Amino acid sequence: MDIKQISYFLAVAQEKSFSKAAENLTVSQPTLSVAVKKLEEELGVQLFYSFSREQRLTDEGLRLMKGARRLMEAYQQTVEGVRVMDRNTEGAFTLGLSPLFGACFFGDLLPGFSAAYPNIHIEIVEDGANRIDEKVARGEVDLGVSLNTDRLTAAVERRHFTTQRNVALLHESHPLAERDSITVADLREESFAIFNHNFILHRQILDACHAAGFRPKFALLTSQWDFMVEMVSKNHAVSILPKPVLEKQSHPHVRCIPLTDSMKYWDIVLTWNKEKYMPRSCRLFLDYISRNLPPDDL
Repeated sequence: MDIKQISYFLAVAQEKSFSKAAENLTVSQPTLSVAVKKLEEELGVQLFYSFSREQRLTDEGLRLMKGARRLMEAYQQTVEGVRVMDRNTEGAFTLGLSPLFGACFFGDLLPGFSAAYPNIHIEIVEDGANRIDEKVARGEVDLGVSLNTDRLTAAVERRHFTTQRNVALLHESHPLAERDSITVADLREESFAIFNHNFILHRQILDACHAAGFRPKFALLTSQWDFMVEMVSKNHAVSILPKPVLEKQSHPHVRCIPLTDSMKYWDIVLTWNKEKYMPRSCRLFLDYISRNLPPDDL
């Protein structure tokens, strides 16, 4: 058994097809089939079986796949670890990032990293945190930025990024606008302007309202936080947003009142699929962020 056989096996397991795997590997299908057949003979087991025009893994194949992934990751990390990692390092990776997180925290982090590593390209995948979580779980992005929730699967590793306060946004004329703090229950009679279902904050607000004993009324569901602020400024709705957002989009007629219940904090994490190989360029970015974390607001 060698690394090439392992990589061929993993390619067939991923594509569920010898022809598709051969095309991705730029080898002939007979070459790939022979390599997998020799691997089966060497191990004395059947790794694949055909079903519904697909190559499915046997129990032995599934066990091999788990170990093979770890083996390939260790091999690639060992090879890359002997190379010099300096500002001339080249590479690329994908970063799953919601526009909200980008506006609040990455305006300095991304340019700072690019200045330190000018030859590393970051492809930003913008979406709501719910969908970013799904892309991380499927291995479609190398690194994601999300909220720390129970929705993250066991395959997803997480690392603390920052904890920030949530605030209620009220029009200056609102009866609660002069309070030092409020709870979600205080907003039971209001109409809300909040993020749509693609954002984890949407579910958190709904859960907080239900825990407080009411079903929220909606004036607006959107992906644009500045639209929410505008609705509040016109006294058409109230909203709940992370405090850092309002530092980017303040409005003279909007008051920000700290929350004291389950919506008090916004815990943000960096996430990645631990079963997927992380490119060296991405590991450099993760290390860079760890040295430049935004301060917690506790």
